[in-house]
Amino acid sequence: MLNLKGIAMLSHPPVIIPEIAKGREKEADQTIRGIKDVALNIAKIAPEVIVCITPHGNVFQDTVSVVYETKMTGNLEPFGGSDVHLEKECDMDLLNEMHHRFGENNCEALFLNQKTAEKYAVERTLDHGCLVPLYYVDKVYTKYKIVHITIGMLSLYELYRTGRILREAIEAVGKSTVILASADLSHALKNSGPYTYHEKGPVFDQKIVQAIEEKQYFDLLTMGSELYDPAKQCGLRPIVMALGTTDSIATKSKVYSYEAPFGVGYLAAWITFDLEQADPIRKSLLEKYQEKIEVQYQESRAQEDALIKLARETLEMWVLKGRKLSLETYLEKCSKIIAERLQNDHVASFVSFYRAGNLRGCIGTLSPMMENLGEEVIHNAIEAAAYDPRFLAIEKEELQDIDIVIDLLNKPRQIDSTDELNPAVYGIIIEKGLRKAVLLPDLPAITTVKEQLEVAKAKAGIMPGEEGIDLGERLIISKFTVERHGKLKKLK
Repeated sequence: MLNLKGIAMLSHPPVIIPEIAKGREKEADQTIRGIKDVALNIAKIAPEVIVCITPHGNVFQDTVSVVYETKMTGNLEPFGGSDVHLEKECDMDLLNEMHHRFGENNCEALFLNQKTAEKYAVERTLDHGCLVPLYYVDKVYTKYKIVHITIGMLSLYELYRTGRILREAIEAVGKSTVILASADLSHALKNSGPYTYHEKGPVFDQKIVQAIEEKQYFDLLTMGSELYDPAKQCGLRPIVMALGTTDSIATKSKVYSYEAPFGVGYLAAWITFDLEQADPIRKSLLEKYQEKIEVQYQESRAQEDALIKLARETLEMWVLKGRKLSLETYLEKCSKIIAERLQNDHVASFVSFYRAGNLRGCIGTLSPMMENLGEEVIHNAIEAAAYDPRFLAIEKEELQDIDIVIDLLNKPRQIDSTDELNPAVYGIIIEKGLRKAVLLPDLPAITTVKEQLEVAKAKAGIMPGEEGIDLGERLIISKFTVERHGKLKKLK
């Protein structure tokens, strides 16, 4: 028998809390009934531990974070529910086992005690992603300790793998445990919702619900950012991490409710393990994923042009051997036309690395800095792989997952009106005094001029509302086109 008894996937809208909604919670009656049904399932199990996986705690770019304390408290005061509060003991046995196993298996995880929390200037409180569903759990069952995990902006694969290691820790500790994946779905289902309507919103929600009902978890593990980014959701990563705890074992699943009364998709679902099957042990989705990645890696490498091949060989040489690739050696494998271009062209370039649709490193310049295009690509590839300050250096385990995009920049031209912009065609340069930022064209999740400008201004450190303040610094916007090489691969 497993110590992990079930997985609850529950949304977390504060508007379903009566003390906050003041009657409006009735508009989400299906969600409340669904959460109550799942809470009753938890009560029947009477778990010793509930592991909460939330998207609203301390979210880091490159790691999950785990609160490493004996007790946690939180309230819903930011939502007008100062009387709604919760205090729970944390299960130190499971936390210690997680600390050991996450480290042993190279899971990216930051354990937050007082010292590390002060270092990163973060709090260690129960967030509303946990508080809202636990509000209903506590109505029927209270005798549990918690473990609080916040997802990081890691790849879906890495989160799923971390979930698998989490299950191993749970089984090693030997306490009955339930996973709570806190998961709102698309926020872009109505123009009256938190975001304007996007056609991918309902498609995303349908895919989530269908995959859970039909136990097609691989569909969620391999979902592309072109679907989940426009959906403006916060639930996919907690769901995928929770599903990692089911890896290799047959499951039973039930969606109790799904609705979107306020322009946000609310889900209540319950998953348990089907150990009565003749063969409950299944092929690991991690293995299936790696097999698929290997096939696509070989296919994509065969289709790469000379510039992308140069960047990839540079990346692999640097990561695996710690050496810079020799352009002269690389040119020996190129056709005469390609070799002449790499040796003679003098063009500015940006080299961008992506993993699972997410940026993993990007470095470039607005004007050429090296003696030729070949050296430009080699230099920027190394800088993007190892020295982009936003990311840790790329490691050898990631190499097969890396997509490469190279942009060769054409001469920028200053614009008089934002009507001249089109984020699918033009990159932009924003300048205000000494502050400056560059945004390449046709980036994932940026589909409007407004989004492009907002991201570029934030990148430059230009605060909202500051654009019209002169102070001797005029806001200057230029646009440029690129010659793009490479594209993001998608799992088929």
